[in-house]
Amino acid sequence: MRRFLLLFLLGALCAAPLAWGSAFAINELGVRAEGMGGAFASIADDGSAIFFNPAGMAFQTKTTLEMGALVVVGLFRFFPSEEPPGTVTPPNGWSGSVKPHFIPVPSLYFVKPLSKRYTFGFGIFVPDGLSTNFTNFNDGDPENTKFPGRFAGTRSALQVYWFQPTLAYKLTENSSIAAGVALVHSHLFLEESILNPYGTGGSSGDTFGQALASTVFPGVNPTQAAASIARLLPEGRLRAAATANAPGFNLGYMLKFPSKKTSIGLAWRSAVVNHLSGKASFAFTNTGALTPFLPASATFSTLFPNQPITADFVTPGTYTAGISNRSFHNTLIAVDFEVQDFRRFKDLPVDFSDTVGTATPPEDRLVFDFHNSYITHVGMERAIGKNTDVRLGYVYDVSPVPDQSVSPLFPDASRNSLTVGATQRHGALEFNVFYQAMWFENRVTNVAANDDQFTNGDYKNFAHLFGLGLRVYPGELFGKGRQ
Repeated sequence: MRRFLLLFLLGALCAAPLAWGSAFAINELGVRAEGMGGAFASIADDGSAIFFNPAGMAFQTKTTLEMGALVVVGLFRFFPSEEPPGTVTPPNGWSGSVKPHFIPVPSLYFVKPLSKRYTFGFGIFVPDGLSTNFTNFNDGDPENTKFPGRFAGTRSALQVYWFQPTLAYKLTENSSIAAGVALVHSHLFLEESILNPYGTGGSSGDTFGQALASTVFPGVNPTQAAASIARLLPEGRLRAAATANAPGFNLGYMLKFPSKKTSIGLAWRSAVVNHLSGKASFAFTNTGALTPFLPASATFSTLFPNQPITADFVTPGTYTAGISNRSFHNTLIAVDFEVQDFRRFKDLPVDFSDTVGTATPPEDRLVFDFHNSYITHVGMERAIGKNTDVRLGYVYDVSPVPDQSVSPLFPDASRNSLTVGATQRHGALEFNVFYQAMWFENRVTNVAANDDQFTNGDYKNFAHLFGLGLRVYPGELFGKGRQ
């Protein structure tokens, strides 16, 4: 059993935490909670309280270790409304599914009562993550098989780890508060094609062409020359990877009304400002007609050198209020309402370091202008035996991504989810499982500013989510009595 627990723990910590959440938020970080659709802020009676509402730890009387693994299988399709000349869209649209298709998202929670009033907890979880991949950008691919929206992005990956110690305090027999301070480690990867022959501004071919117009076509109108040069350039690809460490905070409050079998819970998790540092690299095809005519001192490898970068990335704050009741035929019914402060995610400025005598700009700013996300969670739990519980849940999640920011990086839409779950207890061990079917609303965008990036069109998405969890009472498991 000890070997099994060690292998489970190592597997959870080594798994790559990527997922597709509301934009990039991940809300499914407790297997029991997600069987109830995530309506858990007023319950929070297991280790995942550290994520959902840490004040719930104050009412837990045993030392527990809880491990969970969420697996996401995403099915994402894009049908562009317009394409570059000659491009052929596959019959089932362009696929944004990542590989491998099974994306694990681990979590680990530990709770230990210190006294009648104080309880300590520690959690490792990933409240923000993202993985998208619309790329089929291979140098040998025919032009008409390349993803048309690649100049707005082809791949992205975000992992935000919270390492969070937390302390809960029992104010009275029926009320508690909690606070935690976390080390937040973030990793961000972005990939996009550059030198767009149809675009203007940023890293487009038109912008680069204007800089070369007087040299390549002297005496010709610079605007006309730039448009011609843009179509003669090789296609480029930018890859950027960066990491950051920053503080994060959370608070929780819980109030119980035993006579009415009712509880309420309030929880807050802070926004995190990540000051990222890393590297950017460039690669180019060898098909550009202009390449042979560039001077030796102005090859594309010298104009776009690999270099250090910095960036600022803000993950949203979260505000949750919940209520639960157990007076209806001994069935636990819960409702949560959650606000995610995505308004803070306005843009992503990427600052380059090697800009003297090169073609890299001082800054490439990706503008998103998200609005807040609003999530409603409804769930129920019922015991069907001494050691077995079953659950049902529903979630409605309003996407924070405006039409102008829907792209290969964020092919997001509001979604409806149905969840089911179950628990089976065997002595000191508790096994949990859940499944969630997530229907994204079909999203059709038509934003004039995105025409030259070919990201307008119909986005059709669906996701399967599976979760397995193990809750262990170490004191009972290893024969040291109840703790």
